[in-house]
Amino acid sequence: MFFRKTFLIFILLTVFLIVECHTGHTNTVKIRGKIINPRTGNVVISRNFLLLQSDTLTLNAENEMSGTVNVPGEGLYFIFIFPEFQTIYLKPGDSLAIHLNVDEFDESISFSGSLDFENNLLTDMYLLNERENDYFFERGFQFDLVSFNKKLDSFETLKNQLIENYIDEYRTTTPHFKRILALSKKSALYNLKENYALKNYDTLFPRDYFSYHSVLRQNLPDPNIIFMNTFADAFLERRLKKDAPDSKNPYLFIAEVIDREIVDRPFKDNLWTKYCMRYINFSHVYKIDTVVKAFFSKIKNVSYKDFCNEMIANNELTKPGKPFPVDYYRVSRQQNILSDSLFKPGTKSLVMFWDLRFKKNFVSNLRKIKKIKEQFPGLQFVVINTNTGQVDEWLLQNQKTGGIRFVQAVNRERIQRIRPYSLAQIYLLDGNIIRASKINMYEPAFERTLKKFYNENNH
Repeated sequence: MFFRKTFLIFILLTVFLIVECHTGHTNTVKIRGKIINPRTGNVVISRNFLLLQSDTLTLNAENEMSGTVNVPGEGLYFIFIFPEFQTIYLKPGDSLAIHLNVDEFDESISFSGSLDFENNLLTDMYLLNERENDYFFERGFQFDLVSFNKKLDSFETLKNQLIENYIDEYRTTTPHFKRILALSKKSALYNLKENYALKNYDTLFPRDYFSYHSVLRQNLPDPNIIFMNTFADAFLERRLKKDAPDSKNPYLFIAEVIDREIVDRPFKDNLWTKYCMRYINFSHVYKIDTVVKAFFSKIKNVSYKDFCNEMIANNELTKPGKPFPVDYYRVSRQQNILSDSLFKPGTKSLVMFWDLRFKKNFVSNLRKIKKIKEQFPGLQFVVINTNTGQVDEWLLQNQKTGGIRFVQAVNRERIQRIRPYSLAQIYLLDGNIIRASKINMYEPAFERTLKKFYNENNH
């Protein structure tokens, strides 16, 4: 449900593996810093959520970085430090030093340099927004409207006090930053109000309750404000529930609502691209169809369309009837084997993926897999660790799982072409032939699909 921690993190994890470093720009910011407990040797900074036209800074032996990044204009940029991300404020000609511990990330990040005030304030505001967000979601929005608004007001007071703590610096910053900060503060409130309306769908709200929707009909100070994305998701979900005809494809409906209800062009492009990617993923799109064409007719950024086309090509590579792509996998610290040695003729396999960055998801998925294994004892269970490094952690996990074979990916780029977009999605293989591709094992139809596959004769 929470946009930042689900689909966007997948997108960033995927594109992180194919970004390149670009240099020689005139509008630049000097970046330096130190990263504690890094997972990779690179830090990526980009103006857009697909990390296109990004700059990559390399960590040295002391996990320090130093360099310049392209900054075409003042605003928010994504900084991706595998496996986490955040947005930072950059302005041409300035400098920023970043210090953080990857294991704690948002709670540990701090800044120094000429842009330290702006970024420290934005980080503190983000943490307060997250605290507010968690408070309401953990309680399922089970408040009457008066109590809900009263609690929102108490959080607004805390946010205003936060700005007061920085008041001297705040007075001297740019008008554009002030607009970014104001919307960063308010968009968290908009997101909660929209989710409250969604959770309490049958409630009759006062006429002025939805007055905050007016922000969607304005040009935004920046398209990369995280809670504006969560708010837009909730807004579109409620509109889909409220107004979409049963006969209308939901993705086409969403594309039209974005076009009709939202003004800011870069923000619209981000939303259209995100929902096009969701459609390609969850509908297993193997070629451009009418829905993808509808999104492409609206998306202005050609690079975004190219990325969607790459997703379709990856789906085509792993559609049912195709052989599972041949690759090497690590089975011990000293040994790699070809996938053909795992998926032999006459052997039926369930293939699942896991990722060290989503340990909670993996624990619940593994619990589900173990139950399935009891029902289908003749099925081979293979779990592919998509992390190509950190062998020690993989070996520890490998020792704890009896009867389920763990292997580890060796080539980052190739594993990204076949890994599903959710760790709950699995493959069913007959020998090395794909019979079911990226199906969700929590969907009602999964058990029926698995039983049919298990009982079929080998081909």
